[in-house]
Amino acid sequence: MRSFFKSHPKTQWALILIACFVSGIILLSMLTDWNAMRAPLARVISAKTGRESSIGGNLRVHLWSLNPSADIEGLRINNPPWAAHAVMFTAKRVSVSVSLGRLLRAQLVLPKLELASPEVNLERDLQGRASWDFANTGAATPVPNTKPTKLPSVRLLLIEDGKIDISDLLEKLKLTGSVVATEKTVETTAHAFLLRAAGSLNAKPFKLEFNGGPLINLSPDHPYDFDMDITASTIHASAAVTISKPFDLGEFTAKLHLSGKDLADAYYLTGLALPNTADYDLTATVHRSGARFELDDFKGRIGKSDIEGKIGVDSSKKRLALKAQLLSRNLNFADLAPTLGAAPAAPTLTNQKPAAKAQKTEKLLPDADLQLRRVRGMDADVSFRAASVTAPKLPLKAVSFHLLLLNGELKIDPLSFEFDQGQFGGSVQIDARHDIPETFIDMHTDKVDLKEFKSAKATDAPLSGLLQGRLKIHGFGSSIHKLASTADGGLSLAIPHGEISDTLAELTGINVLRALGLLFAKNSAKAEIRCGVIDLQANNGTLQAKTLFIDTTNVLITGRGRAQLSNEDLDFSFQGDPKRLRLIRLRAPVSLGGTLADPTIGIKPEKLLAQAGAATALGVLLTPVAAVLAFIDPGLAKDKNCAAMLEQESADLAASATQLSQPGALTSAPEAKPRSH
Repeated sequence: MRSFFKSHPKTQWALILIACFVSGIILLSMLTDWNAMRAPLARVISAKTGRESSIGGNLRVHLWSLNPSADIEGLRINNPPWAAHAVMFTAKRVSVSVSLGRLLRAQLVLPKLELASPEVNLERDLQGRASWDFANTGAATPVPNTKPTKLPSVRLLLIEDGKIDISDLLEKLKLTGSVVATEKTVETTAHAFLLRAAGSLNAKPFKLEFNGGPLINLSPDHPYDFDMDITASTIHASAAVTISKPFDLGEFTAKLHLSGKDLADAYYLTGLALPNTADYDLTATVHRSGARFELDDFKGRIGKSDIEGKIGVDSSKKRLALKAQLLSRNLNFADLAPTLGAAPAAPTLTNQKPAAKAQKTEKLLPDADLQLRRVRGMDADVSFRAASVTAPKLPLKAVSFHLLLLNGELKIDPLSFEFDQGQFGGSVQIDARHDIPETFIDMHTDKVDLKEFKSAKATDAPLSGLLQGRLKIHGFGSSIHKLASTADGGLSLAIPHGEISDTLAELTGINVLRALGLLFAKNSAKAEIRCGVIDLQANNGTLQAKTLFIDTTNVLITGRGRAQLSNEDLDFSFQGDPKRLRLIRLRAPVSLGGTLADPTIGIKPEKLLAQAGAATALGVLLTPVAAVLAFIDPGLAKDKNCAAMLEQESADLAASATQLSQPGALTSAPEAKPRSH
């Protein structure tokens, strides 16, 4: 050995220095009054956390060990001045040890962490300032911390009589609970680490249970498993979580099960502005890698509709960014009602009595407000398609849309409803950056076959023909009802060619067609529609009929009136003007009143209509028709069954009007007998 040191003098001096250093540490630990170091240590903690700290009890340090340790009694870390609770953390005793071997490998491993009677008070105010966010020490607008939490690995965690209190005004969370950790499994459970907490979320009951296994053999190289179960009002979430490198919460996998009454309520758990929905039951495997969350096998049901797909969430930016590709193999159309702001359909009970007539005062247009703060707090890129649709009253076969949400501006383009023949599609844009959202809607109806729209009991539809139309409106408001109440724009519909059936009388409960003077040909229950145009112009929530007619082989049906969208009142009337003398008869107007949710159709025989109005009515209609048809579809204005046909008919109807205005032309007989010469 001596010869080795003689030939390696540098090694000899290095060992001597190490020995002196170790001896110095041993001597220092034996002679140092560690209580004198309480104030300097508290100042270090204050500097690192930005929170005023103090040590009220003894401080003992044991350096001479491969796992140096320290015992701190009476540790206290205060909350920032704006918090309601003065103290953020306090404990009677904190005992902690550090693995030197792991530390030399750049791994922070705590062989032991023991807390006696710890109390934790965490708070966040309405400005977003969080007491646990040590990076934001100022009182101004906080900068969001998007970095995932990374905690050291703890091999032996002992918590005795722990208490936790969380108050998050921003997320409307109030939580109090207890924490217990032991290396022996609790008698009532197979887990060693237990967290139990209860409180309220959005003023609704909240409960949290955390169950983890023993930590004694825990290593940064081996995964750690735990279970979580959360109940918040009608929300129930459970997850089986695996942390690949304890306790790096930036990398984990979780089997998630989420159920409840309305997905929008999950905002307070996820931070995502999800739409209102029917009741749901969903599962997914969540993978987290840094600031990204991936849900690879998202599936389940919403209402009676199935749903599946892939979802990704990026939390690295100022706003959460959601990207999703979703598919429903069969969509129940009624499940879209809550998303549009309507209340979900209540389940029907076998012995339930019919609803009272008083419910007729309810509005058809939903008045649920858009949650502006939520919409502004995230971005989204969502594609959805329903391969098939269940809609008893509509011949829908598919629904699809692409939604983009960026910095408070929401755009759905395209939005498509596909029927058995034809479709209704277009775009919707909502600017939610201001206190009152501004909305633009531009939708087209393209060759939708009206014969598909009939009641379940009817053998024939009241109308047939290809419907084409356009809805283009602009308005302000945070709900569909408020938007409609301020809407400007128009709704235009056209039937270039079709048929009208006597089943319309059955549909309305009265003989509307006879009241309008629309007599069918002998042995026929249908009349040809040569052209039909409806042009309703909206001005500050009032929908006024500018052009409203259906031109049949025998009669020209015209209408006038308006709908007040603020209170949804309807006030329309229709009349039928004959084209030939054989159709002369006294007719009464047909009125359409009531509300959008409860329309009423009636005949008022006390108000007889003049019989010589066909040519005059048609002449008034001719001027705007071409513009209306061009608004719907530029090619439609040249359709032979509408614009061109009306121009031909004007001359013929003028002659008929002249005959109808002669003395004796008015009669109540079905046909006028020719005079004998």
